[in-house]
Amino acid sequence: MGKTNGVRVTHLACVIAVVWLVGVSCAFCQNAQKGDEGQILALENAWNQAELQHDPAALELILTDDFVITEPDGTLQNKHEHMSSTKDVSYHYDVLVSEGFRIKVYGTVAVVTGTYHEKGSSKGVHFDRRGRFTDTWIRLGGTWRCVASHDSLPVKG
Repeated sequence: MGKTNGVRVTHLACVIAVVWLVGVSCAFCQNAQKGDEGQILALENAWNQAELQHDPAALELILTDDFVITEPDGTLQNKHEHMSSTKDVSYHYDVLVSEGFRIKVYGTVAVVTGTYHEKGSSKGVHFDRRGRFTDTWIRLGGTWRCVASHDSLPVKG
């Protein structure tokens, strides 16, 4: 009976150790995920600041080389086109705010959804738009970069 009991105790100890390790690793993953979410949120805000300041060089650090954005009218812009439009000072923002962030991290990929409000003028024509966005981020070499973005205006009822 001693050997059987010893085997059971050893087996039970292994099960407890595995459960403990899984719990520790899950806590570590949750903390790492919270850190990733904070980094991505900071990058989302930096992106808005880059556009407000007409700073395409900042976008170079945020967007992947094969980045594409779908605008509310359905047109597409690649990274170069988006950076060029950011540089255009005839497009002036008075307000550029993103809110209601929902960030979901899936390993080396993250999806961010939220709302935006942009107000300003383009070539003398005033605009005031509110809409929704979805950004897809990937972690490359330890750094989060946005690979795709989609903006939409609310459906009018």
